[in-house]
Amino acid sequence: MVLMQYSREHPDAQMAAQILALEETAWPSDGENAPFPSAPETYVTSFVLLDEGRAICHVGIRNSSLSHKGQTYLAYGLSEVVTHPQYQNQGLGSKMLKVARQFILDHRPDISVFTCAPERVSFYTRGGWQAVPGACFVGGTAKKPFRSDTLGLITMMMFCSAKAKQHKSAFENTDIVFSLGENQLW
Repeated sequence: MVLMQYSREHPDAQMAAQILALEETAWPSDGENAPFPSAPETYVTSFVLLDEGRAICHVGIRNSSLSHKGQTYLAYGLSEVVTHPQYQNQGLGSKMLKVARQFILDHRPDISVFTCAPERVSFYTRGGWQAVPGACFVGGTAKKPFRSDTLGLITMMMFCSAKAKQHKSAFENTDIVFSLGENQLW
């Protein structure tokens, strides 16, 4: 198996197609051709695990600034975390999560934030993030907000900087609003 990094600076149409095919195993599309990456303005990079040249595990990394309760934060998040069904329960996702976490920490964000299904909370908690009580990640746009709570998703966070740790309670029981583009959520 080979770990590769896919960056927005060096796009590869063949690898993008493989990542989209892998994502299709978790989130089947309605037949429309989705671009990769979606919302390129927040896309930073992806880590892709290949087995015999085939994408079997992927984690995307996004970033954006966040203004929240009088403070501005540099936020990094995970997106499109997926392992091909034939390769699940082998620890590959955990290994990829460690790589992504280190990449994020190396970029010195204030916070790392994203959403996940309730059954994935323990996986991400083992990776260093925590579920934030009552937090709702709101993506989308001002005119078309895309709320994590309406999808039954849990907001996961890692507080990285001293400022973020000092204001940790400001993220509980509140909306965390990003302008990410229509139908976009991390």
